Amino acid sequence: MRDAFLESLEHLFRPVEGWGAFRKGARPAAVVFVLYRQAGAWMVPFVRRRADMRDHPGQVALPGGGVKSGESAWEAGQREVAEEIGVPLGRLVPLGAGEPIYAAVTNFSVVPFVAYLPEPVPSFVHDVRELEGVLAIPLDRLLDDGAWLESKEPWPFRYLAHEESMVWGLTERIVYGLAPMLRQGLAEGQSSDRPAAER
Repeated sequence: MRDAFLESLEHLFRPVEGWGAFRKGARPAAVVFVLYRQAGAWMVPFVRRRADMRDHPGQVALPGGGVKSGESAWEAGQREVAEEIGVPLGRLVPLGAGEPIYAAVTNFSVVPFVAYLPEPVPSFVHDVRELEGVLAIPLDRLLDDGAWLESKEPWPFRYLAHEESMVWGLTERIVYGLAPMLRQGLAEGQSSDRPAAER
């Protein structure tokens, strides 16, 4: 039986092929917020970029990258997930897309996709040419406003500390943008899972 949470997300997010358009003049990119189950909990894999990378060095990010000529944004997202964490093409079940975000520092226009990775979940194998490793963060922690801290130096920004790493910057903006629909999906999923007499 299909999970009620996943079914709710399909209605809350924009269609994968009808999400909108990239900012004119910006570099197009796509990332994927991959949901999978582990020991009964929803988890999301993030990648930790190598410190010597040109774009976002050393940062924790969702798997993703630039959209190549001739491919759709979703095709780019799937390809990047395959290249960065080893999930075979065709394994992800697309659920929808969030609002595109513009990163002025790097001139990237990024569309975030939400997808489901069905069980059994393969062991993630990161691309050592670009990445230092893969972090699995529980969805509940990502959606817990109390887990996010605020730094005042060198400027005010929100961040989530996890396993000696930090989610912040563009990735924090993407998670923040997706969070309302994810919370609503969880609430709707839990509501539909309850017996009718309890609703």
